[in-house]
Amino acid sequence: MGDYVMTCAIFVCLFALALIALSKPLQMFLRFLFSAVVGGIVLFLGQSLGVSVGLNLATVLVAGLLGLPGVAGMFALSFLM
Repeated sequence: MGDYVMTCAIFVCLFALALIALSKPLQMFLRFLFSAVVGGIVLFLGQSLGVSVGLNLATVLVAGLLGLPGVAGMFALSFLM
């Protein structure tokens, strides 16, 4: 019985350490994913309003990395060109 409790305690500690170690990268990934989805929606809405910014992988990556300022920059570039 004692070995079972010790084994479970070790696995719980290892799981907690893994969660702590992966919390920052997971948080950054979720923030990127949220920005990419919101940016894609804004780009789609801009496309339906007549702004000539295409909705493709590159523009979604820019929206994910830079957020709404990146989307605004792409809209500004489309008006300048």
